[in-house]
Amino acid sequence: MPVLIDGNNLVFAARDVEPGEWQPGRTSLVARLIEWTRRRRDDVCIVFDGRPPREPAPAAPSLSVIYSGAGVSADSVLIGLVQKDSAPRRLIVVSTDREIAAAARRRRARTVRSDAFWRHVLRDLARPIRPSAEPREKRTGLPPEQVDAWLRELGFEPQ
Repeated sequence: MPVLIDGNNLVFAARDVEPGEWQPGRTSLVARLIEWTRRRRDDVCIVFDGRPPREPAPAAPSLSVIYSGAGVSADSVLIGLVQKDSAPRRLIVVSTDREIAAAARRRRARTVRSDAFWRHVLRDLARPIRPSAEPREKRTGLPPEQVDAWLRELGFEPQ
């Protein structure tokens, strides 16, 4: 399920959930969300107010970071994303902002408060990673000798 996140809202919620232990900023928050998306395989879009920082945020295929730009609020960008989505019922919108939550509910998207979402992320990250049921070769590919053996078996000449 795609997840749309009010970034600044989540930064403040994370500070309240983990006072003193970890002082999140945008970059560290994005890094933790990347780790979470790798485990969940959900597509996540996080929207921050303002312009992007000079140093780029960490990147991942399953996480996109949007900056609203000067003079535009992240709230209006998020509401626009919800309104433009072709299948809003599959969305999870993370924000404690009432206006964003109301816009999401009007489109039948699921809403989650930022503090509740961050607790969920922390629980997921605290769990040990289960080993994959898939064979390692599926992710890494076969060794060259096995590729050659299969090519010969199928009547092709190995290179």
